[in-house]
Amino acid sequence: MNTIKTLQNDCGKLKYLKAGRVLYSNAKYAFGIQIIVTVGLTIIFSFMKLIPRNQLAFDLNACIGIAAVIITCSEILYFNLYVSGLRTSGAKAQELFDCSVYVLTWNAINSGSKPEKYIIEHNSALYLPDPKAPIENWYDIDLENLSRERAILLCQETNLFYDTKLREHFKMANILVCLGLVIISLVIAVLSDIKVNNYITTVLLPVLPMIVLTLKIVMENRKSLTSSIELRKTILQLKERSQDPTEAELRSVQDKIFCSRKDSPLVPDWYYKWRRTSLEILMKKNANAAE
Repeated sequence: MNTIKTLQNDCGKLKYLKAGRVLYSNAKYAFGIQIIVTVGLTIIFSFMKLIPRNQLAFDLNACIGIAAVIITCSEILYFNLYVSGLRTSGAKAQELFDCSVYVLTWNAINSGSKPEKYIIEHNSALYLPDPKAPIENWYDIDLENLSRERAILLCQETNLFYDTKLREHFKMANILVCLGLVIISLVIAVLSDIKVNNYITTVLLPVLPMIVLTLKIVMENRKSLTSSIELRKTILQLKERSQDPTEAELRSVQDKIFCSRKDSPLVPDWYYKWRRTSLEILMKKNANAAE
């Protein structure tokens, strides 16, 4: 008999989820600023090209070049390092929750040291309940009549399925937005009668930070999705066996899930909430079909 349904709503264990939600939200907030600055400046500079040069009191091309360099450098030196640290802390908080609910030991070799207690206490205290994204009943699937090992495996598959589908949608949304903005920039370039030799400085350069950011998101998502698909195949193989998975096998699967959470690109909260209902329906159908 498994106790996941009971343990997941324990106040002490919900602190881990609360802290993780706050840490992830802070990382997503910083990532959101990165996107707004990158895409926003791209749009602004693109439309400024419609203004005749003699009406501008400054060299627009020079400003575009300087802004592109500053944005690109800030993405590498500040946003990426800062967001990565918050994302890792959020993944560790989530790992603490899963380990405590599954009653699995913490793997320090794979996950590093546990987050310090003050990090959990401080961030969990900052958590504000959101009816659209509750943390109670985190594993809202049928786990009755399953052994502890098979219940853990189903929860792990559910985590993997939900996260994979969310990232697939987000990756495609990024590609579509990027293509749309590039097309707009090209249309503006045509309307402004920009010559081919000025294309790089007047069209490509202001769009470069957005292209770099989008390619980064797409490549990271692709890497994460490839790893998730392979891991899900492993889980399905374990489920097809007549005997229950061993503790070591469950721990290995959990290690892979932690690495995915730590390294995968972030999905903004607003997008997560927008997709949440439809994804939960798919998740429950998959869980029921998998039993």
